[in-house]
Amino acid sequence: MKSRSDRPTPSKSPANEQGGEIVELSRFRAELGRGRRLRRADAVLESPNPSKAVRALPGDEFYYVVHELGFPEAGEILQYATAEQVQVAFDFALWDRDQIATDRVDEWLTYMVEAPPTALIAWARGLDIELLALILRQRARIYDLSGGEEPEEEEGSLFHTPDGFFVLDLLGDPEQQRVTRRLCDLLYRMDLDWMRKILVGIRAEVDAELEEEAYRWRSGRMADLGFEDYYDALEVYRELDPADVRPSDEVAPRVRPVGDETTDPFLRMPAGLVEQLASGSPFARAVAGVTDKGELANLQAALVTLSNRVLAADRVTPGDDVAVEAALTRLHATLDLATEFLGRHDANEAVRAVRSIPLVRLHQLGASLIGKLRKLAETLKKRTPFARLTPPLELWEMEDAEILAATGRLRPMFPRSLETPPAPGERPFASLADLALATGALERAAASVALLIGLGGKPELMAAFASTELGADRDAGFVGRSLLVRRFLGEPEALAPLTPPATSAWKRHSQEARQGEPQRRKLIEGMLAAVPPAVMGSAAARAVMARWIEGLLDGADFLGSSPV
Repeated sequence: MKSRSDRPTPSKSPANEQGGEIVELSRFRAELGRGRRLRRADAVLESPNPSKAVRALPGDEFYYVVHELGFPEAGEILQYATAEQVQVAFDFALWDRDQIATDRVDEWLTYMVEAPPTALIAWARGLDIELLALILRQRARIYDLSGGEEPEEEEGSLFHTPDGFFVLDLLGDPEQQRVTRRLCDLLYRMDLDWMRKILVGIRAEVDAELEEEAYRWRSGRMADLGFEDYYDALEVYRELDPADVRPSDEVAPRVRPVGDETTDPFLRMPAGLVEQLASGSPFARAVAGVTDKGELANLQAALVTLSNRVLAADRVTPGDDVAVEAALTRLHATLDLATEFLGRHDANEAVRAVRSIPLVRLHQLGASLIGKLRKLAETLKKRTPFARLTPPLELWEMEDAEILAATGRLRPMFPRSLETPPAPGERPFASLADLALATGALERAAASVALLIGLGGKPELMAAFASTELGADRDAGFVGRSLLVRRFLGEPEALAPLTPPATSAWKRHSQEARQGEPQRRKLIEGMLAAVPPAVMGSAAARAVMARWIEGLLDGADFLGSSPV
């Protein structure tokens, strides 16, 4: 395993090599800082005209400001919102995939009903009518008194509309009933005819149809922001041939229209991604080397669009902080990987890459590099001789199983057990060194299969052994050590306990090995000599064999003279 000192050292950016570009790197970081400051709710509220400052925010940015501040503090921001901003915020906040999340509806309505009534009616009129109808239907049973309807048995508390036409049986806990009562009362008082038409229309609708239609309208708006249909968004993960991706002197096609400088793009992405851009990673350093202000603005806008497409492809709801952070951390790491691959330790080439290659294609490149590992892991899990048995045999040692699980999933992750020093958990692949470490680990897993077969562990023998009590819950390390000891002692090829003479002989050898390094080395050499040379040709095989022998000398168990 390589130490951290063996990993490729990040190359210096142009800002460190050419004095004239230090200003550009500083400007880039300054813009990041400016974006973070402008996003702060207190900065908005302390502006000369808070209402104007809030209303100037794009709908998605309004959502991020409110979400990052959180209720009840965000209530002061909310009161200034336009109907369009509230609709977009609902698009982000209220949906869990294709269904309304009632707990999030409760949170928003709780604070919306405390706003000025004129603001509330404007927001309600600005919402998709299907969404408003669905929310009301989920919170109340509606009875038409003019038609002689009366609730036979109250489920909650009753609200009689001011026009005397309807009675609403308010559902939920007392607080939910209070919010619904206040919502309906305020809307009725602000526009009686409009609210009456809403209730008449609601009664003829079906929840599933309302939700489907509301989701269709929401999907269209989200697509305008880059949150495409799931299947379309998966394009960001389409794998390609890395050899086909090369930097050029042409500037990548524009995402942001020429002259559209009205909105700071750093304000239009989750704050966590902005923080990562300030970290000095390979991708961030390459973007910092872009000197043209228009190109830089276009890159930033492209990053916003890419971020939204990745969230859509991963089916992440924008209001799910944990999932958003995980997806965007992986996105940034994937761009880092692609940038390092194209830069080849040349900072100027890295800058050319981010200038000339669309960010979606850059992300596809990084995903393709990682995808090669996933294919290798899938092959090991499904196509080894042991995997093709019926039922298949799972013989992976713990460390190999961990590597296979992390690298073989739909969105592969880097197991931190490969770091130096090892650490628990996983993180995204972010460098070529990560790929090399994981590839080496998978090669060792593959070598363990070849070694078992080379030592006599034929699939049919392994299947028979696994079906016995002795073979229960045994892994490749246990079986490999057992076969190795038998070969060393000249026992017949089998998976069976050692004979008493063989047991005594092994005890004698292991006791001698503890007497000093020369004796230990002699035993290791003897055991290696018992291994067929044909299966020891790779570095991975030698590493696995060394691990098994070290385990034996350190007292790891194997199939001994009696059941273990």
